[in-house]
Amino acid sequence: MEIKQKVFCVDKPINWTSNDVVQFIKYKYKFKKVGHAGTLDPLATGVLVLGVNEGTKQLSTLIQDDKTYVADITFGIETTTYDAEGQIIKEIDASKIHIEQIEEMIKNKFLNDYKQFPPIYSAIKVNGKKLYDYARNNKQVEIKPRDAKLFSYKTIKYINNTLTIELKVSKGFYIRSFAHDLGLALNNHGYISALKRIKSGTFELKDCLPIEFN
Repeated sequence: MEIKQKVFCVDKPINWTSNDVVQFIKYKYKFKKVGHAGTLDPLATGVLVLGVNEGTKQLSTLIQDDKTYVADITFGIETTTYDAEGQIIKEIDASKIHIEQIEEMIKNKFLNDYKQFPPIYSAIKVNGKKLYDYARNNKQVEIKPRDAKLFSYKTIKYINNTLTIELKVSKGFYIRSFAHDLGLALNNHGYISALKRIKSGTFELKDCLPIEFN
C-alpha cells in the first residue's frame, strides 16, 4: 500500500484499537506524526480517518463530522460494556419484541435529539480520569448525560432477537449507549453484537485503504 494523501481512511480490523492502527501506520511507513478523527471500539470495524504529518492539523475539524454505522443490536442480554467485549450481567426473554415496536420506539424516543449517558467503559474524562479507569477500579462516578443526535435510521433486518440497523449520527454519539437505551425503552436489554462504521464525513467504506501486514 502506497500512501500519498495527507488525510485518508483505512478499514479498521476487528480486535484492533484505533491507537493500534495509528501506531502500525506510523512505524510501518515511517511517518513523524499520525492521528485519527474519531475512535472506533476494538470490536468495531470500518472507516477510520487518519491524518499523517501535516494532515494531522485537519483532524480537529474532521472529528466533528457526522458518522454512519451498521449495527447489530441483540436484545435479551445486558453486558458491562454494552457490547460483546464485556461480561454478561443479565439475560431475559426477548422473543416478544417485534420490529414494529422497535421502529415506533426509535421514531418516538430517539430520532433527532436525545440525552445520552456515555458507557462507563469509555474514554470520556470526569475529574481528570477516564471513565473506564473508574470502572476497572470499581469506583463510583457521576456520569452526566450528553446531547446526542440520531439524524436518520434504516432497519435492515430483524432475525432471532438481533436487529441490523443503519444509523446516521452526530459526533460523540455512542452506538453502544443507544443499544442499551433502546433495550431499556422496550422493557428489555440490548447490546452491540457487531458494529461497522461505513461513513465518516465524506469518507466512505469504498474509499478505505486496506491495512497490509507484509
